[in-house]
Amino acid sequence: MSKPYHLFISYASEDEAYATELAGSLRFLGITSWFAPLSLKVGDKLLDSINAGLMASEYGLLLLSTSYLAKRRTSYELDVLHRQHIEDQKRLFPLWHGVEKSQISEWNPGLSGIIALRSTEGLASISEKIADIIYQGCPTRGISPSYENPQWRFLQGCGELYANKEDGGAFNLFEAAEFPDSYFPLYVHNRPRTKKEIILAVASALYYRNPDVIPLTKKMQGQMKKLCKSYGFDLDAPGFDPAIYG
Repeated sequence: MSKPYHLFISYASEDEAYATELAGSLRFLGITSWFAPLSLKVGDKLLDSINAGLMASEYGLLLLSTSYLAKRRTSYELDVLHRQHIEDQKRLFPLWHGVEKSQISEWNPGLSGIIALRSTEGLASISEKIADIIYQGCPTRGISPSYENPQWRFLQGCGELYANKEDGGAFNLFEAAEFPDSYFPLYVHNRPRTKKEIILAVASALYYRNPDVIPLTKKMQGQMKKLCKSYGFDLDAPGFDPAIYG
């Protein structure tokens, strides 16, 4: 892969839930997806972000629904992706989500000529078809395991991150749990994390006892358990399991 992302997913905010599930299904197959943060309002920063994502992805996926057909922002993304498709031979994956060919033909005749996927096929089937094209039909694909990702390892209590820049101070999960409230939210592994989420990650690391977890002294273990309990995660309570908290 020559660009940071395999796929740019263009979709309407009304289809956020489905788009998120699709991105997760693709990620399971090792495909990295980029799509605009929908919580942001349309403006220069969002436009810059969209443009960066469009340039940083090798393929484009259009989640075409009735909502998509009516959106101004998605129209901009479509224009750029379609131009990249024509000028740079960037491959597009139209995914029809509750729309028919007649609607697409009337809305954008150029798209109706591209063989499309349909959401009725199911996420697993759609993801496999996309993966087969992205991986160029190779029957065996090398997928990076999550435990090789340093940010994933941090959330498991198994590694350190730098604060804000490459020469920033190093910190681990247990140290982050004791950061002042003003240090939060903490951006880790693709999204902001609340202090409660970080402490839940601490509870999980202590509960599941992964042998790769950073060693803690008995005193530090006691401090962490006390902190977890103060946030409602009592590791000594009967039947406690961090998995029930998500």
